[in-house]
Amino acid sequence: MRLKLAILMLGILLTATLFYFMFSQKQEMKYTEVKCSYVNLVEIIVLVDNYPNPLKPNLKPAWGISMLVKASNITILFDTGPSPEVLEYNCRVLGIDLSEVDFVVISHEHGDHVGGLPYLAKVKPGCRVYVPSGMNSFTKNWIKSLNLTLIEVKETTVITKGVVILGELYGPPWEQALVVNTAKGLVVLVGCSHPGVVSIVDKAVKEIKSTPYLVIGGFHMVSCSRDTCIKVTEELLKRNVKFIAPIHCSGDTIREVLESKYSEHYLEAHVGTIVKVGGST
Repeated sequence: MRLKLAILMLGILLTATLFYFMFSQKQEMKYTEVKCSYVNLVEIIVLVDNYPNPLKPNLKPAWGISMLVKASNITILFDTGPSPEVLEYNCRVLGIDLSEVDFVVISHEHGDHVGGLPYLAKVKPGCRVYVPSGMNSFTKNWIKSLNLTLIEVKETTVITKGVVILGELYGPPWEQALVVNTAKGLVVLVGCSHPGVVSIVDKAVKEIKSTPYLVIGGFHMVSCSRDTCIKVTEELLKRNVKFIAPIHCSGDTIREVLESKYSEHYLEAHVGTIVKVGGST
């Protein structure tokens, strides 16, 4: 009887050990290469951010992020900030007409990234909205209820010339990024980087087969130590990123680190910032 019990307990232990190594260890990342041409010029306008603009004090800062992207005669809205009121107000101040947007890319399901969609729906009903396939059903159904056209994205997808939606990575939550391939390299727009900004850049490089040039957006590092911020910066530079523009949830520490130690790679950005890559810039 004792022998049978010992064998049973050994079997349970071995099974538990097997499941531990199967599910608790980091799984190998799988990449899918895509073929993508490039654009000569991309312009990015930060419509919503929690960092105020000292040169444009009439813009409203708000916790969230939204960027307008113009590339190859295509206009894209990347995320929408926390509310329709803030998005509408800042667009009016900046002279931006969102009815000219061709489509929207939502990085992930959190409210400070989808909250402005009702304003977009008002000025551009039926507009295409690309979301991660892993987004929760409640948010997907809410977007559909706004009379917007929901399109789910799982794998990295080329949308138009030089414009790529980088397939979802798990943070949590599931998050995707927007990438524009330029003659200078990849311009990577991130919402909150819940899966890690370095992991997102790695995926872009491996799947689009180009060198990263600029990373802009939320890095999800507001509570990170200075040492961690230095490490992340060094990892990005190892991948040949030329310019780093942390906004939204990136935190003050990484901005200070970049400004003091890596000023040649730091691009200070906030609500109202305009960035151009390509052409003569």
